[in-house]
Amino acid sequence: MRDATILAQPGASELPQVRRGSRTRLVRRVILFQVKLFADGLRDFVMSPLSIVAGVLGILFSRDPEGSYDRLMRFGRETDRWINLFDAYGEEEGGRAPTLDTVADEIETAIRRDYADGGMSARSAEAMLGLARQLRRRR
Repeated sequence: MRDATILAQPGASELPQVRRGSRTRLVRRVILFQVKLFADGLRDFVMSPLSIVAGVLGILFSRDPEGSYDRLMRFGRETDRWINLFDAYGEEEGGRAPTLDTVADEIETAIRRDYADGGMSARSAEAMLGLARQLRRRR
């Protein structure tokens, strides 16, 4: 049997939550994975030419030939942890920089809070439902 516990969002206990094992949670996870894939691909696209430039500059002009390349590798490891593509990294301790997962959680919490308060999210959802009703009546 699937775990049906409510997912806790810090500071948002009064807001509706997504249940573990739900279709909504799966959709959220798939969308977040696509965002992570895009971020990872963009990072790779940028780092490929930078690694060549760092190598050439190190060979031709530097007293420490591998210094720039090592800094680029350190940047790659940091962005790999931030993107956390395959959820390989757990919750960070000690107040480290947020991951893409925590940024997504904060955005979701803000949207849920806005929706619960009747803000723009709620008005947009109501407008979309109204349009859907109109389209159904036209058929």
